[in-house]
Amino acid sequence: MRLRDLGFSKLTYSEIILTIRHGDAVNVAPMGVLLEDDKRLSLRVYKGQRTCELIEKGAVDCVLNITCNSTLFYDAVLNKSEISYYPSETVSSPRVRGCDAYVECSIIDVEDCGEYVRVLLKPQLIKVSRRMVKTHNRAEPAVIEALVCFTKILHLIKNNVEMAESLKERIKIFREIVYHSTRNKKLRMMMTEILDRAEKMIREKKAIDKH
Repeated sequence: MRLRDLGFSKLTYSEIILTIRHGDAVNVAPMGVLLEDDKRLSLRVYKGQRTCELIEKGAVDCVLNITCNSTLFYDAVLNKSEISYYPSETVSSPRVRGCDAYVECSIIDVEDCGEYVRVLLKPQLIKVSRRMVKTHNRAEPAVIEALVCFTKILHLIKNNVEMAESLKERIKIFREIVYHSTRNKKLRMMMTEILDRAEKMIREKKAIDKH
């Protein structure tokens, strides 16, 4: 199985759920991944995130957990205690249970790029747990896109409220897509929670700035 066969690209970020361990500390977070070449991948990890902290402390490996399950993405951001892990085969970082494929990676280089670090990965094992054919829907991708916006707000809220506001407006659009395209109560609940938390963060930051 080649990395390209899993959808990884040099031009377009692939959204995965990253698990990383350093000592007893484990973190899980959605992350965008680029293909560098047939044998390497790269991450852009923003400083201040828990993932970046573990990398800076010396984490040596990670797992790219591949799934289209929007609930797993939601839990990886807002409900981490619900994530279920199990051991990997070649690295210390665990896998997230319930994903479609796993890429176990060694961290081979970390480059400081100012606001973020560029992390170069070398896959040690590619494991496809199941192959599923599903029809496409608009709701689940919209939830994932909203979560991407939310994680950017977490990074920007301290110094760029205007950009955070812009991302919040995008989340509103994604919420409308979900409510228009599905009656699934759980997906609707997740979108409402994402928007509510984004609005709360921005309100609180504006209140602090006034004082």
